[in-house]
Amino acid sequence: MLTMKRAFKNIWRRRFRTALVGIVLALCVAIFASTIASVDASKITTAAMLENYESAAQNTIEQTENAMNSIQVSAGRGGFGFGGPGSSGSAGSATSTNNSISEDIVNAISAMDGVTGMSGSLTHTVGANTSSSSGGGGMMMRFSYDYMINGITLDSSSDAEFNSMMPVNIVEGRNLEEGDDTAVVIGADLEDYFNAGVGDTVTIEGTTFTIVGIYASEFETGGGSAGSPDVVIGGAGGGPGGGSIAIEREDKQVYMSLASAQDVLDMEEEVSQLTVYASDSSAVDDIVATIQSAYPDLTVFAYKDMQGQFGSFIEQQQQTIIDSTEGNLSSIESLGLEITIISAVVGMLLIFGLMFYTVRERTKEIGTLKAIGFSNGEVMKQFMYEGMYVGLIGGLVGLGLAAAASSGLSSWLINPSETLGQSVSVHITILSIILGLVVAVLAGALGSLYPAWRASRVSPMESLRRE
Repeated sequence: MLTMKRAFKNIWRRRFRTALVGIVLALCVAIFASTIASVDASKITTAAMLENYESAAQNTIEQTENAMNSIQVSAGRGGFGFGGPGSSGSAGSATSTNNSISEDIVNAISAMDGVTGMSGSLTHTVGANTSSSSGGGGMMMRFSYDYMINGITLDSSSDAEFNSMMPVNIVEGRNLEEGDDTAVVIGADLEDYFNAGVGDTVTIEGTTFTIVGIYASEFETGGGSAGSPDVVIGGAGGGPGGGSIAIEREDKQVYMSLASAQDVLDMEEEVSQLTVYASDSSAVDDIVATIQSAYPDLTVFAYKDMQGQFGSFIEQQQQTIIDSTEGNLSSIESLGLEITIISAVVGMLLIFGLMFYTVRERTKEIGTLKAIGFSNGEVMKQFMYEGMYVGLIGGLVGLGLAAAASSGLSSWLINPSETLGQSVSVHITILSIILGLVVAVLAGALGSLYPAWRASRVSPMESLRRE
């Protein structure tokens, strides 16, 4: 006990030197603890990301399976399907030139055997403009528009399990709900167009609506520049007959209730698309054949035809994201390991240098202790205790610094948020505190081991002669 007390007093004999080493050691401990906390937080965030994505992928697959009893019926045969009812060839025009599905057809489909329900939508393109040009062995057509109105069914009872018409990825506000007769959800690209956001009102075809939500596409399409056309169809391949389609998707949809769209567009009881629900999957083919036979001008598509391809696509995407996320986490762990090792070694070398110099400086004192009866072990313990005290003090200061600035240190050292593409909240944990103190004290012990052993081997007579 006396040896420990004497060691604690001795470290303050050279206050400036001890403080300088302690400050640098504290920075090493802060880096060490912040790195551990950052890696732990990255693991937690990665696990949550994977869990959320797997859950979302499973929900998507389940929803797709639920939709296998669904049939999509659209106005018109073939074509590009861009304009929808009400699109026109001149900007700003609201004249309807496209086909729609009338109330009589809707009622007839509803009465077909095997049909248990339906939901409809009405699409109208505002400010559509078409231009064409020739070159490269073919003709290129350019379509642009201001925005597209999508009136969708909001009756929860008719489309509760699978509503592919609803906007997804709401980034601000909320989605549409049943009873939203004067509300709209707009695309992110329309905020500037309307100069309005959530809570503001906009005028759509002479009717005022309140914006309740903003959506943004979940996948970047890229390849476009400001002012480029929304859709381009052109001949390619260097000769006549060559053809290609390039689409630049933009978030320029305005979603509202079907009833509101029918009222705004003066198309009461008409729709441009129907989702027809069959009683079971075995009835789908018969319903499709019946609709195609009765109404050859309609486009009919059964969702079950894409089940296998869609499921395979989701699984591939899921595995790609898992591999990428786990690879990013592995990079963070590798970098974290390197940083913790370097900080621990630097701390140990600091204490080694301090104690080595201290032993040389106090040779006469060591000789005197040996002369009055101190054993080699007692001398060695005293210097090791001094190194451990410096390590402990530096560790405590470093942990305080880490607690106050762990987030900043983490961003500076590893920046897990950028690596993972997800916000990572870094906080000092009990584990990082314990490891930080243990490493600091061990660095002190190991760093002072050789100097302490050297001190214990000093001969009293030799030390007095050297002085």
